[in-house]
Amino acid sequence: MYPVEAAIITACHSGLGGTGDVAILSSSNRMGLMPFAQISTRIGGAGMVVFATLMMKWFG
Repeated sequence: MYPVEAAIITACHSGLGGTGDVAILSSSNRMGLMPFAQISTRIGGAGMVVFATLMMKWFG
């Protein structure tokens, strides 16, 4: 994967879910990267749930 495409997928990680993925990929004319963006979004969401659970355990 080219560095620019990797950066776009990384931006999808912090977007607004599926809607953010579509907005980011359509504005950059890279709709072919949608499967990678969805995986990035789901992994990022799962990571945030784990992180928030650990923080609640430490500070709660």
